[in-house]
Amino acid sequence: MIKDNYNEIIARISEYAEPSTVTVVAVTKYQSLESANQAILCGIKDIGENRVQQLCERNELFLPVKKHLIGHLQTNKVKPAVAIADLIQSVDSVRVAVEIAKQASKLDKIQDVLIEINIADEATKTGASINDLNDILNACANISGISVKGLMAVMPIGAQEYYFEKMYSLFQDAKTRNFTNTQLQTLSMGMSDDYPLAVKHGSNMIRVGRTLFK
Repeated sequence: MIKDNYNEIIARISEYAEPSTVTVVAVTKYQSLESANQAILCGIKDIGENRVQQLCERNELFLPVKKHLIGHLQTNKVKPAVAIADLIQSVDSVRVAVEIAKQASKLDKIQDVLIEINIADEATKTGASINDLNDILNACANISGISVKGLMAVMPIGAQEYYFEKMYSLFQDAKTRNFTNTQLQTLSMGMSDDYPLAVKHGSNMIRVGRTLFK
């Protein structure tokens, strides 16, 4: 069943982009370890966990896979996150970025991150405001141990194309600024309900859970 679902996701992606250019992150927050590993056997190369604790508990039990932290990250959870995560998608403040760089440097690691943007300024969602993006990029440019690989957003429920277009425009604009420690290659937007629309508007990383594991 997971294989069929994965094939359907790839087919939907192919309507707007070459599937090999879009990374499918399997969101395993509500899934058993067995289901997560089955998805990996079906071709998933990236998994995303929302909570640092769960990522730590299951880290060595996953089959070989790239591990993403996609949930909100508090500064007191940065140390274990940096020890395990290949990509932290939820950097939303200078404070968190600085702490990530600090903990990564202790491990002689350069931590890859995405900056999470609250594209619709929703009070119920985490993420940096658009106005804070340059401050975070500037902060990351002046510290070692961190590398900004792109931007991430969680779209409003039922989001219209305007927000996807806005996020893509922000991503493209940021790419032209040439900040140090920054290689903006990844735009992570799109989840189970809206990933085709996200890919249509330039997303090259989607995060799917329910659609993959249904």
